[in-house]
Amino acid sequence: MTVSARRARPEAPVERSALTDAAPPGAPARKRRADPRAARTIENIITAAQNVMMNHGTPRITAQEVCDAAEISRGTLYRYFPSMEAVLEAVVLRLRTETDEELSHAMAGCKTPAERFAAFLKYSVSNNETHRGAQFLHVEPAFVLQYFESNFDHFIARVLTALESVFDAWERDIGVVVDRSAIAEMMVRLALSETIVSARDGKPLALRLQATIDAVLRALKPA
Repeated sequence: MTVSARRARPEAPVERSALTDAAPPGAPARKRRADPRAARTIENIITAAQNVMMNHGTPRITAQEVCDAAEISRGTLYRYFPSMEAVLEAVVLRLRTETDEELSHAMAGCKTPAERFAAFLKYSVSNNETHRGAQFLHVEPAFVLQYFESNFDHFIARVLTALESVFDAWERDIGVVVDRSAIAEMMVRLALSETIVSARDGKPLALRLQATIDAVLRALKPA
């Protein structure tokens, strides 16, 4: 399988046999208790694949490299994942979920919209998704670009949720409805561009934008 043939989708496969009992033909499958050992093996495979992607020196990783890193056989890998594409999908789904959780944690203690916006921009400068994405892009470029495309709406929704109270405050302060989706998309595109072209030395662009937006809001705020 070539790199260009790999596809990134938001969902990762789950081994059906680990979640259901056999049922007669035509009857719904009966759920059963998840197998802790199977869950540990799946997490081990995902972690191994992520480590291989982060430390690989050339494009395209192989099933054997993941098996070696996870210390499992190829048979075990394919018992839980039907293909390497499915393994990679699980890696990026984990990364996306971790980023959602990390952002929520970074903004949890904010008491005002201004603090929330500052926390969002500070996190945007150093988030793992951008840094890991840059590393993965070197190894699986076509797959990572497809991941960005497939999850673009999710990234925008993430920003809209994180900055909802910020947008509310801006609209109250200036008396004008802001184009929230346009701002969210700009933030996402900024992050994706920094995955491809690393930030230049000096004050990060996100923090420079914050200073500019603060100045504009002060100028537009009614006396």
